[in-house]
This record gives sequence, C-alpha cells and structure tokens, in this order.
Amino acid sequence: MSKLIPCYRGAVEAWECDQMGHMNVQFYMSKGSDAFGHFQNALGLSPALIREAKKGLRFKTLRIQYKSEVHAGAVLHGFCGMRKVEGDILHGFIHLFDTAQDRLSAAYEFTAQFTDYVTDEPLPLPDFVKVSAEALCDAHPDLYQPAPFAGNMMPRKPLANMFESCRSSVDVWQCDMFNHIEMRHVVGYFSDAATHIIGAIGLTRGEIKRRNLGSAALDYYTEFHAPIKMSAPIVLKSGLMGAEGKIFRFGHNLVNVDSGEIAVTTTVLGCYFDMTARKSVPLPEEFTNYPKEKLLTAQL
Repeated sequence: MSKLIPCYRGAVEAWECDQMGHMNVQFYMSKGSDAFGHFQNALGLSPALIREAKKGLRFKTLRIQYKSEVHAGAVLHGFCGMRKVEGDILHGFIHLFDTAQDRLSAAYEFTAQFTDYVTDEPLPLPDFVKVSAEALCDAHPDLYQPAPFAGNMMPRKPLANMFESCRSSVDVWQCDMFNHIEMRHVVGYFSDAATHIIGAIGLTRGEIKRRNLGSAALDYYTEFHAPIKMSAPIVLKSGLMGAEGKIFRFGHNLVNVDSGEIAVTTTVLGCYFDMTARKSVPLPEEFTNYPKEKLLTAQL
C-alpha cells in the first residue's frame, strides 16, 4: 500500500495570479497549508482533536521549490509523505502537480514539531503521532527530493543595508482559529517586498515593462523562530544578498514590533524571464552592478 497521502485537489483562480501571469507564491503557500491539514489528519491529529486539545503540528522550517509555473484555470492535485522522524521532529514533504500536464509545480520540504497553540511552547511528540509517523516513513527514492539548500542563508539578526519593505499589522481574517497568522499572509509580505527590493536596486516598474521582463521565485528557505499573533504590528526588513548569472538572492527578517523579536527569517532565490518566451534571461545589469559592499552577504 502506498505511504503517500492525497492532500490537495483544486484549481488556479484568476485572482491568484500576479502581474507575471502566473500563480503568486502566497497562493502556492495557501494550497500547501491546506495540504498540511491532511498531513496532520493522517497522523491522527484530526481537526476535532486539534480544536479540543489546542495542540498540533507547526512548521519549524519550510523549503519551497517552484518547479514550473501554473496559470489561471490550471487544475492541480497534490500528495504528501513522511521522510523520517528525528526525536520529536518530523521531516515531511508536499508535492503539488499541474494535473493536465502531469508535471511537478512545487515541492515543499518541511520539519514540524508538536506545539501548544495557546502557549506556543514546543512539546514532546505524542506516542500515537510518533507511531503513525513511523509507519508512514519512506525514503520514496522514485520521487523528487531537492538537494540541500546551498549558499548563504539569512541569519536571525539585523544587518546593515537592510531596509523596510513592508509595514503592517495582523488582521483577524489573516489568522487561524488560534489567532496565529496563516503562512499564506507571511509569504504575501515577502512577495510584496520583492518590488521594493527591485526599486532599491534601481529598476522601476516602467523600465521592467519596457524590457518585457518578469520575475519568478525559484526557491524559498524559511525558519520560524517566534509566533506572530492577531493585532501584532510587524515590519519586514529586506535586502539583496547576491546576484550572479541568472540568479538573485534576497534575505528577509519579519519582525514583531511589540517584542522586537525576529519571528521569521527567509532566503529567496529567483530569476528574471522574458514575458513572451517564458524563458529565463541573464539578470539586469542593475543587479550585477550593485555595489558589493551593500550586499547583505558582505556582513556575514
């Protein structure tokens, strides 16, 4: 019997697509969050049990690779699975497919831990969850698994030359039933920040349009350090980490203004592409000519 868990079936709505003409990263995350609910349910953490106990799994780290773009009207399906159990940490994955093309669109690799949703304290993994997880463990050698994330990653500390790329507060409709911000909206902040980073480098929206360029995320690596709850004021600090060939690297720190804590750190790899040919192109010279001393990696 397959140890894969069916976890998503749906479609891409027109309002989920951005100015690049493809589904935006925040809606990839929305579908990944839906899939994670099925992952928990397969381990015995049913919605009813989570509501009653106020305990369940929460991401510790999350890696998302965007493998092929999807557009409005595309039909999608996904499955998830367990790679290994390491102490109280679960290592799992979610694969989201373009159904009509039978093509992998996004691969999510994550670690998760059992957490008290009221106090936000990590807890030992319950025996029944551990037993279920171990029964589902499989190397899945025939399925795609990304290589380890390479290169510099955003540290959990302020760096010179970071600038404010988003300022907001967490609204009730952005939260789950336990008043924690949903991951879709965290990724939405990162997506919005990209335009500000591009502007800081010296590219205007008009110039990008004139050159017929679009941009696409290729790889996100995110670490979760502290909770962000309803009404929290947040600031996103961002900066360019590096740019070479066809690949740029951004870094983000999501800060809870009340506590001053850096709650989330994210490293993003991306590229530019020709909007007509839908093929990647060399980075604009504004990236490659950006002063090296202003790169975040100069301070690591």
